[in-house]
Amino acid sequence: MEEYQILNLMNVSFISNAMYFVGLVLFTWLGFRFANAIYEEGNAPLISKVFASLYFLCVALFFFFNGQVAGSILSSYSAQLVEIGAASGERIAEFADNPLGPGKLLGVFFSVLILVMQLARTWIKKPE
Repeated sequence: MEEYQILNLMNVSFISNAMYFVGLVLFTWLGFRFANAIYEEGNAPLISKVFASLYFLCVALFFFFNGQVAGSILSSYSAQLVEIGAASGERIAEFADNPLGPGKLLGVFFSVLILVMQLARTWIKKPE
């Protein structure tokens, strides 16, 4: 394959990954709505808190997985570009190896941070 074909396939892969990410942002927003409703209720039933917590955990795991897929896309296509000797391969490989890149430490921290924020809003009692 030539460089432009590999870059085109990488971009197509990122488009579907980005659409999945948009859905996860909506699910995350809905999770914060759940958490806020439970917090404002003050004495919400335990079953509501448990189901909401399971929802938060599922969305966080999907969010984490989406980042891992994006990181994998970047890594695999950059490796292919380096293999064929394309100049863009090394630049893209630097992004794939960067700790701020998709699927790396900061992305994982962000997923966990969102989960903790939602769980805290759900399980910490509202002061009276």
